[in-house]
Amino acid sequence: MKICIISDTHFGDSSCMLVTLKNGVITKGAKYDDFKDAVGQDNDYLILAGDILDFSVSSYEEAYRYAQFFFQKIKEDNIAKEIIYLAGNHDADIWHIIQHQRAIINRLQRGLLPESFDHSVAGIIDDRTGSPQKGFILDKVTVRNIPGKPKYAGMFLDKITSPDTFFNFAYPNLYIVTDTESVLVTHGQYLEPYWAILGEIGMKIAYDDLKVGEVDIEEMVEMNFPLNQLACTGIGQAGVLTKVVRMVEKDVKNGDFSKIKKYLKRLGKEIDDMTDYSWLKEIVVDYIIKKAEEEIIKSISKIERTRYSEEFIYKEDVKERFKRFYASSLLEIGDINSRTNLNIPAPWRIIFGHTHQPIPWNALNPPKLDTVSSASPKRLTLHNMGGWLEEGGKFCGAEIFTYETNKGFNSISIR
Repeated sequence: MKICIISDTHFGDSSCMLVTLKNGVITKGAKYDDFKDAVGQDNDYLILAGDILDFSVSSYEEAYRYAQFFFQKIKEDNIAKEIIYLAGNHDADIWHIIQHQRAIINRLQRGLLPESFDHSVAGIIDDRTGSPQKGFILDKVTVRNIPGKPKYAGMFLDKITSPDTFFNFAYPNLYIVTDTESVLVTHGQYLEPYWAILGEIGMKIAYDDLKVGEVDIEEMVEMNFPLNQLACTGIGQAGVLTKVVRMVEKDVKNGDFSKIKKYLKRLGKEIDDMTDYSWLKEIVVDYIIKKAEEEIIKSISKIERTRYSEEFIYKEDVKERFKRFYASSLLEIGDINSRTNLNIPAPWRIIFGHTHQPIPWNALNPPKLDTVSSASPKRLTLHNMGGWLEEGGKFCGAEIFTYETNKGFNSISIR
């Protein structure tokens, strides 16, 4: 078996280095040939670990148009037989669309009522010698036994190329199990506060009514669904408002708070105009609004960027969030093992993306993390796939992870 793993291509973002626009025509970007040479040909699977299409910065039309070029190109270049797609935060809608198609649209078209979403479906690649279920598995998904057709695929994205490309969708985790180790691949958005905060708050203030005990992966995804949906498609598909949000975001990243201050002053005036209190209460309201403006600006100025941050993975709150995510993943593995004969061992290496800060497979001093169990002497080793964007005229680097039977894992740095 031969596979390669990448993340954070962000198709639809103008700074993508794999696909670009030249003289109004979509063409390959400056780093596409490096990507092609690194991954080689005839991979069994190309694993896309999130933020592949960027619905939070571009319209559906734009994102899919750029993605179509890429997927058609890798098909022509014979890079992979099938694709395994794990959505991230910028393309979370991919997983929502899959669930709409599976649980609602397909059933209604057959005259059936909708059924529940699957908020998580684990992917498993089992390459252990002699394993009775060797190969790729989608947990809880029925295998199709049609000659000449893949086991899964058949969903909406297959026809983005001609002839079809076979896409397999898992979320949010993929487990790769070999004779020597077990590796977890995930995008990594649940390590950042925004994407995990609803679940964390919910467990603190409504634990007695939630009655979930230890939170597994599916429960984590369910509880954090609203904010994930808002920041993915809710912002990217807001038309003229999207442009304003993107302008403000770029300004804030560059330390320019002028637009934020302007909008807050206007908001304060609108609130003030809506009040009909006595002059004393007006003074109090004005004071509160002014203080609120100051505190908001102060809070925004303190926000530290996750993207391109070397320190992110070493922060104590991130470590704790990572441990919770890992514990939830172990619950998922335990559930799979209880229903199947897979016997997936606990992973001791995790490959993630999201931060765009590459950490190679053979890094001299990769980040380590204590496991959730003090009884185990092992520590988690963390690796990162980097990203395929240019920022400030500089490409910050991507890491392509590879695996081949009898050769094991490795990674190739693209700089």
